[in-house]
Amino acid sequence: MRKYGINMRKVVREIIIFAVMIVAFTGGLLAVAQIPQDAIRGKMAASADYLCDEEMFHEVILGVESSKWDHYADSILLGIAWQYDADKSLRSVMQSSFYSNPFEDENVNLRNAVAENLPANEQYLRYWHGSILWVRPLMLVLSLQQIYIFHAILLATLLAVLTVLLLKRRAYLFVAGLFVGLVATAVWFVPFTLEYCWNYLWMAAFSLIILHLEKKEKTEWYTTAFLIFGMITVFFDFLTTETLTLTVPLLLLLYLEGQKGRNEDTIRRTVGCSARWLIGYAGAWCAKWLLACVALSENVLPEVAKQVHVRLGRAEDFRAPIIKVLRYSVGDNFARLFPFDLGNVGKIVTFLLLMVYAYLLYVYRGEIRDKKRLLAYLAIGFVPILRFLVLRNHSYLHDFFTYRALLGTILAVTLIASEMNISFSRGREVSDG
Repeated sequence: MRKYGINMRKVVREIIIFAVMIVAFTGGLLAVAQIPQDAIRGKMAASADYLCDEEMFHEVILGVESSKWDHYADSILLGIAWQYDADKSLRSVMQSSFYSNPFEDENVNLRNAVAENLPANEQYLRYWHGSILWVRPLMLVLSLQQIYIFHAILLATLLAVLTVLLLKRRAYLFVAGLFVGLVATAVWFVPFTLEYCWNYLWMAAFSLIILHLEKKEKTEWYTTAFLIFGMITVFFDFLTTETLTLTVPLLLLLYLEGQKGRNEDTIRRTVGCSARWLIGYAGAWCAKWLLACVALSENVLPEVAKQVHVRLGRAEDFRAPIIKVLRYSVGDNFARLFPFDLGNVGKIVTFLLLMVYAYLLYVYRGEIRDKKRLLAYLAIGFVPILRFLVLRNHSYLHDFFTYRALLGTILAVTLIASEMNISFSRGREVSDG
């Protein structure tokens, strides 16, 4: 089945998996659209009241951008979930519309739509909004505040299980890097905004899957897994920290293989898994647009293209010199990291921590164990920065949540130590000498 070095059987399998998942995505959303509005009215009304009692962009710590909760996005998501119509399920799912009055905040619009049965008048079809597959059934029994608490428990549980399993595998450096990354990206705020939590939940879940596949040595399923990871990410994500579901599981895979001395496939593994994730991510997104064209009997691609140009910073009103791109799209995202974002004291603490880490790398360094793995870590760590550069306008406007993608960069930088053969005993010998 191989031709030109390509495993055709695997390619066919992945094409079938891709098609089945697109059908499952669509079918799942159509299924939850059958839930009657009256069944979720009570919890939806309570959620709207809660959102109206809060600011649209609520800073938990005044003046600290990284502590901001995005209730604007959550109001829109609930607005779309509310407007799903069982009688026109395919159209409502593909169109992803919500009620919006430009003279009111979106939380007020949500409350009015629920209370007065106001029809949808604003479409948001460029995303799958797959999280509605989870949120709408939960609204049968939980309000938004209760869902936040449930997500906090779920995320803590997933991370705890992952940590325990990693410690059993003696992946101590990975655990340390993950912990530093979680702290630097203020994970304690994540569960309390629907928009933020999906990629953290899936990052942890996907890492557990990678642990299982690597332990069972299911190497033939690595790239297929990342294809699926990319598809699930774009299905749930609202364009926030999507690269987390690539960088963290892939770094884990490479680290575990490095522990076992498997060095020959490092570059191929990195490129293959990254490419499959990108194919799954971009392919599932394009599938949504094409399905929308068919279901709505209209060409939605020009509107999609317009929104893409805005986020890329190529729209006429959003063009900026490259120096501003670097300053705002990249620099501001780094500036949101904890504790750097906590004023001058935070900046001083961050600087001192970086100096300590650089000192340890220098003093206790040894011969590089595997240059290919070191290169792979560097490349993966650069992925979030590349994302900021490509989606420069989006990264500038939404740095208060996109910065969390840097968890992958922080983890990669930490793992570099594992390839530089750090030895504290050697460092002491050098210092004594």
